[in-house]
Order: sequence, then structure tokens, then C-alpha cells
Amino acid sequence: MDIRDYVKQGFEAYYDRYSQVTDEGFCRWMRPDVPEAMKAADGDEEWSIWKLVPSIVSEDDITALEQQFGLSFPEWYKAFISTYQHYFDVVPQQGINEPLDDIQNMYNPLLCRLGYLPFTWDSEYGHILCIDLNEGSDEERYAIYKIDHEILFDLDEATADRDELRNSLILLYPNFKAFFDDTFLQR
Repeated sequence: MDIRDYVKQGFEAYYDRYSQVTDEGFCRWMRPDVPEAMKAADGDEEWSIWKLVPSIVSEDDITALEQQFGLSFPEWYKAFISTYQHYFDVVPQQGINEPLDDIQNMYNPLLCRLGYLPFTWDSEYGHILCIDLNEGSDEERYAIYKIDHEILFDLDEATADRDELRNSLILLYPNFKAFFDDTFLQR
């Protein structure tokens, strides 16, 4: 399976699933200030429906982001952040201008130091979802956990260890593909 093609198909399926425009003219994919290159239709309104646009994120961009986080990203995650520019509401947005800004904002020094890659918030923005990168080199074993962000304030950033953190983690998925399938393909 080609991971990039799989991610592309999943993004497109998710976009199509919620692209209906209501009788009142609203759509889940409407937002203000959509860059021209991402507008699904020309319009002068403040709010526009955005469309998926092929990503401008390069390997060099990903390498720089890995260095900032101090982690090596899994192939699934690299494909995930470099396939399409989007404004999905379930993961950090990646518009045309500064496509990695919202992803950079996910950085958490404690999680990253302990080998967890924070990659999104839950729908209520109370929990951070993260990938455990310490389970060897097999991406099938990089489980997805959630942690209440408030708990991170109580842990000492310099001295907390994986065992202390693990007590606050809740397992959600066995790997990133399972998260992706559930979120974007509803499998």
C-alpha cells in the first residue's frame, strides 16, 4: 500500500462526506478569509467554501519540524502532513500560508522529550492526542494515546519520566493508520 495515496483517498473521502451545502447556503467546509488558491468557488463573501489543494510541504520542511520537536516522525505522519493543504476541524489546519504553523503549535516539550509526538486536540480541546514513538521502529506498534492537557501542568517538565506520564495516558488506537481509518474513512 502506498501511504501517500491512502492518505489522499482518505482526505478526499472525508471532504466529500461533509461537503453538502444546505438550503441556507452553509457547508461544514466554510470559513472566513480563504486564500484564493483554496476557494472551491469564486465569491466575494467573507466566508467561502475551501477545497483541498496539493501540499507545498517539502521533505526539508518536515526535517526542520522533526528537529524542532526532537523526534523522527513516522512515515504515516509525514504523509499526513504533506499530502494536502486543508482546513479540517479534527486535526491542525494546514492552509497555503505557513502550512505547518498549527502543527508547530502542537509542540509540547515534556511529551516530545519522553518520545510522544503530539499531533492534534480532541473536539473539546481538552485532550492532546499523541503518537508513542518509543515502541521500536515498527509503525504498526506506534500507539495513539490521549492525555488531558491540564495534567501536563502538574508534571515537572525536566524530571517527569515515561512511567509517571503513562499513568495519565489513555490508549485510543493501536497505530496511526487505525486513527486515520476511524477519523477520515470511518472504518
